[in-house]
Amino acid sequence: MRLFLLCLLLLWATLSAWAQDSGVADGVQAPSQGASTSNNPETAKESTLRFEDFPAKIFQKKAAKNIQIHPNDSWVKAVKPDIREAMKHGADFAGHFSVVLVNCGTACIAARMIDLRTGQLFWIPGGYQLDLEYHVGSRLMRVAWVEPSENAVCVRQDFEWTGRKFVKRYEDREKAADSSECPGLEYIRKPPQ
Repeated sequence: MRLFLLCLLLLWATLSAWAQDSGVADGVQAPSQGASTSNNPETAKESTLRFEDFPAKIFQKKAAKNIQIHPNDSWVKAVKPDIREAMKHGADFAGHFSVVLVNCGTACIAARMIDLRTGQLFWIPGGYQLDLEYHVGSRLMRVAWVEPSENAVCVRQDFEWTGRKFVKRYEDREKAADSSECPGLEYIRKPPQ
């Protein structure tokens, strides 16, 4: 019996290590499946995920009238007119969300999305010099941003919206001498200038 329990313990440890190495534990693809952490731009791999592989049902009704604001959320209070304007334009991501992009300084864009059905706000993953690609008929959002440090790191990620949260499906990080060397993405709806 002790031998059986010992074997079971070793098997569990091996499977746990495999799950962490392959990214199964947090939804990230294993490096052999397209994720790259290369420092060499020549070997960086593009995401093979396609927007059409993450379909979303498009919301056809009127948008919610109220925005659900947390009492301590000063950002929402400051940009409420921008949120209302985004709601007027209708859904542009995952069938029933409107993405709200607000300039917050030099090379800074704050991004959230509002559920047109409920008025609930959600943060969009990313960081400094944020760049997005998304479609109304897809739950996939492509994000590019710069991780500020002494030497800039260009980050490209693909996230799937599951209905409650974003789950990372792809990531690539490349070191760059300067943040201006980081490639951007195509905006579907550009932020106000």
